[in-house]
Amino acid sequence: MLSKTTEYALRSIVYIAMADDEGKRVGIKEIANELELPAHFMGKILQDMVRKGVIASIKGPHGGFFLHRPASEINLLEVVRIIDGLEAFKKCGMGMKQCSDKHPCPLHDEIKVYRDHLLQVFRDKTIQSLVDDVKTGKYFIKNQPETLLNGQAQGIV
Repeated sequence: MLSKTTEYALRSIVYIAMADDEGKRVGIKEIANELELPAHFMGKILQDMVRKGVIASIKGPHGGFFLHRPASEINLLEVVRIIDGLEAFKKCGMGMKQCSDKHPCPLHDEIKVYRDHLLQVFRDKTIQSLVDDVKTGKYFIKNQPETLLNGQAQGIV
C-alpha cells in the first residue's frame, strides 16, 4: 500500500527522532547504514522532508538531520501525503477509475472499511508514538538478523 519511498521516510524520521531525543543530529550515511537503506535515495527523500518542514538539517562537522518540530506533532499521514499523496486511500480495489460510493465496484464497501480504518490510524499515529513503540524493544525499524528472529514473525522491521 505504501511506496518504498514512504516506508524509507517513515523509518528514517523515526530514527532521526530517536537521535533528536538524545540531543544528537544524524547524517545520511549513518541513517542509511543503520537502517540498511540506499544512501543516495535517502538523500533525496530527506531533502524533500526538509523542504516540507518535517525535518531540518545543518551542514558542517556538527551538522546532520533533526526534527523541525516535536515528534508528537508529526502524524504519519503528513509523511504519506508529502510523498505518495492520499490516492491510495481512495483507489478502487478492482482498479476502476470511476469507483465511488455512488458508483461502487463489487468490493467497494468492504475495502472502504479497511481503507478508512487505515487512514484513521495514519492520522492518529505520530512519529513520537512510533519512537515510543521502538523504545519498548518490542518493535523495530531495523531489519533483524534471522538468527535473532528464532521463530518470530519474519520481515518485521
